[in-house]
Amino acid sequence: MVTKFKTDHNKSIVCCLHDVIDSCESGYAKEICINLTDFLIHRFDLYDFDILIGRNEDELLRTASEENYTHAVIISAGTSLKLSDRLFTAIEETCKKDFFIAGHILDRAGHSFYGNACFELHQQFYIVNLEQYKDAGLPFIGEEEWGKYEQIAPIRSEECLYDDPEIPVWMKQGKELKTYDVRLHGWNILCVALEQGRTILTLDQSIRTSKKYLYYEYDHVFLKTLAEIKHYQFFATNFFAGWNSDTLRSQLDFAGPVEQYATVGIGFNWIKNLELVGFTENTRVIFTDINYNCLMFMKKLVEEWDGVDYADFYWKHKPMLPNSSSYVSEEYKTQIDSKWKEFLSTVDDWQTLWASIKQLTYDYILIDYTASFNFDWLEAGRKTILNLSNLYNHGPFVAMNSLKYRIYCENKLLQMIKDKDPNITLVLTSRAADGFWKNNPNEYLGTVDKFNFTDLQDLKIPSWHDIDWKYEQFKLY
Repeated sequence: MVTKFKTDHNKSIVCCLHDVIDSCESGYAKEICINLTDFLIHRFDLYDFDILIGRNEDELLRTASEENYTHAVIISAGTSLKLSDRLFTAIEETCKKDFFIAGHILDRAGHSFYGNACFELHQQFYIVNLEQYKDAGLPFIGEEEWGKYEQIAPIRSEECLYDDPEIPVWMKQGKELKTYDVRLHGWNILCVALEQGRTILTLDQSIRTSKKYLYYEYDHVFLKTLAEIKHYQFFATNFFAGWNSDTLRSQLDFAGPVEQYATVGIGFNWIKNLELVGFTENTRVIFTDINYNCLMFMKKLVEEWDGVDYADFYWKHKPMLPNSSSYVSEEYKTQIDSKWKEFLSTVDDWQTLWASIKQLTYDYILIDYTASFNFDWLEAGRKTILNLSNLYNHGPFVAMNSLKYRIYCENKLLQMIKDKDPNITLVLTSRAADGFWKNNPNEYLGTVDKFNFTDLQDLKIPSWHDIDWKYEQFKLY
């Protein structure tokens, strides 16, 4: 059965989320898989892809072909987006090419486990051109089958990709009939493609480096791969970016001047926001973050920076990277400079503005909004903006925090701010449940008394949450 989770038809490419959760070898693997799958739904929805969910790839493809999409992305549940959203642009660029199937095409001849095997289309991620799929007669994928069989042996390139002998540059139909011991995933659709002379692409680096599959079905591999996923969280609590990922707002619905401006720290959008709503010499700015290094950088910024050449200042004070992290290249400094100059184009008299901003009062609060915390550092009764960005949809932290818990944390946060002062203006770029709403309340900016709590009954429920979501009225107290 296929669940049509989202079918707005705003794009011709559909995400077919292959539910492999039941194949997880351990309870821990299943927990991580579900957390990352929920985040996948959120991100595919954010980038406006329609979403189909099912346990059978053939049913997913046939359903997609009936919905007039041009391409179907088959992606396994629990795939990590690592530390970026580059996958979505890479998918759209790949779909501009002429191909029948684009995926991880592996030559398994002489494999240490499979032995005398042929090619495999790995199930973790592949893209199917649906027009060619229909023209080819809707071929079934073909699951792994052990037992001798005969097949025309494909011809492959001598060259390999990524220094991996199992990944040929190309493959095409051969002429020699051979006997094999096992059919691997994708054997039938690959055979049809070869017989009909259709193009099979190996995924390029733009997609390969933008995602990570954790092999939940093999616990010894999952545990090894999980170390990289856990490193993303460690990285995020120490590294700070050079600019904001949020889009700079052209206006804020707030009757200024602001007396108290609190924000998760980094970048320079906060300066423009202060200019937009107005501030006085008595305005207090509060940076809050889980990342101590980030807070200390912002402190140096307001106390030491002369307002000239932001990229150089960042580079001088950039964070020490956690062990086993990639080196930050000079290209990143160039990107910071580009973002900085783009920001400067929105300000008429930067030096005068920065001189005024530097004179304000500043505080720095080290805080984890998913743990125990308080709002003793906010003063009630003052004209206040609290900017928390995408707090409960921050990618590096989702693997270890369930969507249900993130919704709970957001509800708790709303209640605590309402108790502190219901007139505080809250600014969010996303809600924890985004991607799951039956009807999105669109509450992202306004006084906190206008924000409603999230009730699980207001959300679309994927099959893996049937038990823990369906009958629970999700209230705070």
